[in-house]
Amino acid sequence: MRILIFIFLALFFSACFDVNLKSELPKLNYYDLDTIEVESFKSCGAYNIIGLNKVDIPSKYQNKKILYKEDSKISSLEGVNFSNSLDNSIESMIIKNFSAKCLKIIVPPFSGINVDSYLSVKLLDFIIDKKTLKASVAIFYQLYQKGDILQSGILSSSSKLDSFSNEDAVRGLQDSTFKVIDNLSNKIIPK
Repeated sequence: MRILIFIFLALFFSACFDVNLKSELPKLNYYDLDTIEVESFKSCGAYNIIGLNKVDIPSKYQNKKILYKEDSKISSLEGVNFSNSLDNSIESMIIKNFSAKCLKIIVPPFSGINVDSYLSVKLLDFIIDKKTLKASVAIFYQLYQKGDILQSGILSSSSKLDSFSNEDAVRGLQDSTFKVIDNLSNKIIPK
């Protein structure tokens, strides 16, 4: 008798719940931040070797989402992500840009390599401002050698967006990041 009651209750309550297991996931588009083309081998003579310690990314940017601010509220763009983490993308952009200017970047471990100086980079700002339609990127950098700071500073760039769309936001962040890294490489080229 108990079994019949349980079967009846199971059938009765199963009609009350409609479980839709075929729910659609939102479509995501992935973009590359690093759009720098790899140049073929360039004859530079002697390279200046710079050890890139790391690209430090604040926790709010340690994902692949694209953030925007509206007044003081921070949100992420829907349906769009970067294909790689910001630290990997920025590191790749630094390596390519510096190499094109005869600055050889190496990454840890540095053992057994005679490194001329070391570079540390910290991302300060990487965001779209919805109100002003600008993509802004800012970094802090330090170039040092054997405990002495040779150079340090903050570099920033912003790009005006045509509209507040996913494609314009990505393009603006790509352009601003490239400008900041190009400015960085121009700053630390040995005189």
